[in-house]
Amino acid sequence: MELITTFGLPILISAVIAYLLGSISFAIPVTKLFTGKDIRTMGSGNAGFTNVLRCVSIPAAVITFIGDFAKGICSVFIGEMVFNLMCPGVPDIDSIAKVGAGIAGLFALLGHLFPLYFGFKGGKGVLISAGIICALDWKCFLPLVGIFLIALAITKTVSKCSLTVAVCYPIITLLFNLFVYKSSAWLPMTLIALCFAAVVIYMHRANIRRILDGTEPKTIARKKGAPEPPRDPDGKKEEK
Repeated sequence: MELITTFGLPILISAVIAYLLGSISFAIPVTKLFTGKDIRTMGSGNAGFTNVLRCVSIPAAVITFIGDFAKGICSVFIGEMVFNLMCPGVPDIDSIAKVGAGIAGLFALLGHLFPLYFGFKGGKGVLISAGIICALDWKCFLPLVGIFLIALAITKTVSKCSLTVAVCYPIITLLFNLFVYKSSAWLPMTLIALCFAAVVIYMHRANIRRILDGTEPKTIARKKGAPEPPRDPDGKKEEK
């Protein structure tokens, strides 16, 4: 009960702000600006970086990349700030604020996946997750970037790279918190990392089916006249 009294309001405030921030789906207004169309009616139908890259243009994809990455970073800073301001004098506030930042990041991710402003239909959460992870712990982020780049060089497919990083993230978080930082918050931070991984993997379930079937396309900008990316077997358009 004491934990709820002390941390309930900071969690609620940071979660709401982070969700509203995460709901700003940059792919939709950027595509509208460049083409006058809704990205959710193009290609795979997904409001994410990869679909913008394939169906719109590289400049539009770069703007989407920066926006989604930046809102992930901002959500973490907001969560940490709220906890620091509202929980003065609490023992080990740095570790607690870091957990609060991770919770805010999770709600920002939910906002990206289910954006309030765009009918709850958003992207798959890879870029915003990258921004959140970078802001939470850049030391953990760097090896994940290395893993992503190695996987991309081998597979040429962003979905495979994203899934690989999702699996590695909780492991790296656990190792860093236990053996590098010796942090008392190793358990909640690892659980938060597991939640991120589970969400990203779940949102890529259609990609996983295509990978297993051998039909997952390489991630490159689509040329005019080229066939659209494959759709989800259940009839829903899917892409990262």
